Amino acid sequence: MSIGERVSAWFLDGPAPMRWTDIGVMLVAVVLPVVVAVLLFGPIGMGAFAASMPAHLASREGGAPVALLATIATGLGGMVAIADPVMALMTAGCLAVMTAIAAHHQLARPAMRAVLTWTLFTAPLIPSDNLPLLLGIYLGGMVWSIGITSLARRVRTLDAVSAGSRVYSFTFGAVFGTGLVVAVWLGQRLFDDHGFWLPLTFVILSMPPYGALFSRSLKRTLATLLGAYASVAVAQVGLSAAATGVLALVIFPLAFRLLPRSSFAGTALMTFSILEVLSLISDIDAVAAERVETVLLASVLTLVLGVLATGVLAVLKPKALREATADDAT
Repeated sequence: MSIGERVSAWFLDGPAPMRWTDIGVMLVAVVLPVVVAVLLFGPIGMGAFAASMPAHLASREGGAPVALLATIATGLGGMVAIADPVMALMTAGCLAVMTAIAAHHQLARPAMRAVLTWTLFTAPLIPSDNLPLLLGIYLGGMVWSIGITSLARRVRTLDAVSAGSRVYSFTFGAVFGTGLVVAVWLGQRLFDDHGFWLPLTFVILSMPPYGALFSRSLKRTLATLLGAYASVAVAQVGLSAAATGVLALVIFPLAFRLLPRSSFAGTALMTFSILEVLSLISDIDAVAAERVETVLLASVLTLVLGVLATGVLAVLKPKALREATADDAT
């Protein structure tokens, strides 16, 4: 393989872009309830996103019942963790146990989709002064998302699910739980209002398959750097708030379209889109710097724990290690 082909394979690491019809379904299932909730209830309406995004993605990957269980569990975990740093750490450990059980039944990714947005509750991002309203918004976003995904026939129908290795499940749960708790703790202490970035990035990097963990971490790190610097550069132009919002809304679906085809391009555009939204309420230079710092720290944490888990499995269960690092591992 020539150098050009290697570079192309590194950047284009997926089968094909997401279809526009799938993007349309995602926008209706995920984005629409958030827009409605924010218009009706203000910033607390962002709780709809914490439910609609994982409910949609988990339905596509694990089926509606799995999505329902995972999203409800992490939603209740969010109500416990929000505005309480100690409870956030304890909840992180409990959710890691849930994820390990899901991994034992080949359903790690759907469970981790829900844990991903649970991290939003570990920082003072969503108002916590009216928990009944927040939970109601959350559950509404979940029901809407699963309903739209089902009506669009995008829900996965699971075949018989076989149980995996108990050694692998225990090792995965212990390593993932340790990393999640550490990430939440460090995020709370090092990054204040945007401390959720660190555990969120850790969960993203921890998703299976694990056959190219180092390469994937490197891609996400470089792509995040590119997206952050692009966002800072655009901020120098001095766009109005309306223009910034429109730009973020245009880039967001484009990022999802490219993500299955090129994790590098998709991650860069996703970072850019999210930072543009955050720039409306925060200083873009500070937010971009925090985003870069958290992705670097999360990459180091993921790689260290990945090496540790690899060593444990290599000694105790070599077969489970081979299965975990296969391209089709779930």
